[in-house]
Amino acid sequence: MNILKKALMVFVIFFAITAPSYSVTTTQTDVLSFNITGFARITPVTSPVLTANITNRSGNLHMPLSTTFRVITNANKTQTLYLKANVNTESGFENAMFEQGGRVYIAFANLAKMPSSSALANCKLGGIPKDSPGVVAYPVSSISGANHKYIPSKGKYEVYVDNGKTDVTVNVGSNVLRSSFAANDPKGFYQAILSLTEADI
Repeated sequence: MNILKKALMVFVIFFAITAPSYSVTTTQTDVLSFNITGFARITPVTSPVLTANITNRSGNLHMPLSTTFRVITNANKTQTLYLKANVNTESGFENAMFEQGGRVYIAFANLAKMPSSSALANCKLGGIPKDSPGVVAYPVSSISGANHKYIPSKGKYEVYVDNGKTDVTVNVGSNVLRSSFAANDPKGFYQAILSLTEADI
């Protein structure tokens, strides 16, 4: 009996030594990722000079007009934006930027009495002042903060910005385009809407 116990004990010890050990471990790997797409955020900067009065009878402004757009972009190469000007006419929203005599002008339209589309066209073509009632034009005197080029066929500027923050300032001169100002221009506020956008429309 003693021998049997010893043999059983040896067998149990041997089994414990040689039995495989099972340890359960599971590993699950999740990959978290995200994609940053290209973006450009364009906002107006405060304190532009957006309103001015004309001097008596001349059509010139008491002071030049200006506005600044702040562009923040993560583009890794130079990005092209488009600077446009528009006015409301009886026919709708129309392009108000044009070139005449080697200078770029912005046409402003009367708000209370919207001009006709033909009045705007006459102003752009350099017709006599009485043929563009309700439309008065002033020159773009400078654009600073970014390289740019006027595209006559599109009536807008291409503005080139690089990665980071860029302030683009548009200055409008105070001297009226003489062929655009006449006694038959109705009194009241005149307005042009400037926009800087990624879309070439």
